[in-house]
Amino acid sequence: MRELAVLRVLIEREPDCLRFDVLRNTEHPGEVLMIEAWSSRDHFEQVQSKRAYYAPYFARVKSMWLDERQLGHWDVVSPVATQPGYGL
Repeated sequence: MRELAVLRVLIEREPDCLRFDVLRNTEHPGEVLMIEAWSSRDHFEQVQSKRAYYAPYFARVKSMWLDERQLGHWDVVSPVATQPGYGL
């Protein structure tokens, strides 16, 4: 998780980063889900995904993966509530 913490700092500094969450599966602690939200899909595909810090990160952590990385694109259907006490 230390490697991920370093990556997170770099990603969250990006002006087009709207959100970056890291979730761990409570039933399978080795399973981690990274949720990133960007200003646009085009920005992610054309700019962000090509940032120089990703390749060294993936090279360092790939041996820890349980399975191949999956990448998907999602649209917001309902924004996340920000009120205190809100939970999923």
